[in-house]
Amino acid sequence: MKGFKERQNIKTDIQLLDDLIIDGLPRDSFMVLLGEGGTGKSAILGELCYRFLKKGEPVIYVALDNSPSSVFSDINSLGWDIAPFCENGLLRFLDCFSFRMKTDYDEKCITVLREPDDLPNFTDKLVSIMDELNMDGKGIVLIDSLTEFMTLSDPSQVVDSVKNWRARGTKERNVLFVTTLHYGLKAFEGFADVFDYIVDGIIDLRYDPTYMASDILLKQIRVRKIKGADHYTNWVNFVIQKGGLKPLIIETKKTKKKKTSNKSKNKTPKKT
Repeated sequence: MKGFKERQNIKTDIQLLDDLIIDGLPRDSFMVLLGEGGTGKSAILGELCYRFLKKGEPVIYVALDNSPSSVFSDINSLGWDIAPFCENGLLRFLDCFSFRMKTDYDEKCITVLREPDDLPNFTDKLVSIMDELNMDGKGIVLIDSLTEFMTLSDPSQVVDSVKNWRARGTKERNVLFVTTLHYGLKAFEGFADVFDYIVDGIIDLRYDPTYMASDILLKQIRVRKIKGADHYTNWVNFVIQKGGLKPLIIETKKTKKKKTSNKSKNKTPKKT
């Protein structure tokens, strides 16, 4: 139909995610990585950043939980140098963290917002950078995290802003958005359900509850929902190491059954 954009599904190039999302991720998706602290949300964003840059697609990284220099270091610790992409203009940082610091960046790829709690201004700046990078049907916007936005602004305003970003970014421009959301903070209880309602997809992360009972923190991931894409919903064990996200297969030892002699099999039980 006239004015309708054909939906395009893409691979993330993260093998574990691509195995779970059968036909690829729709570009016009607003995704949330939902989980407790330490379950790997930011590391997955870091790998998505590198994978998209590597295939020549522009990336906007919205840094709220950490400074751009820390994000660089974290991604570098996984084995990837993203500095060249910053130099060639393919990577841009929208820095909503460094307003707390007396730091000025010389890098042209970093834009510092001094009032990140001004959500309308943030949205305008985000859209402006998307236009500069010609992000239409290509690229990805990574936001780490929605939780920090809710500590800076009224949570209901953040919800409304997510609706705007989803409309002006994912639907209007066919640009994939992936954000992180910390689960378990009492101050924001209930908002996870609101985001579940308004976003296109949710990927859950957790610690395996069975192993937690033995004080072992084993990371797990599953795809809860993705509109417009077939996917598996089972929990999968994984680790984060050099080279990124890797599945973890745990082999359990089978206990051998004791053989019983024919004599014992045919023995009549004593009456009591």
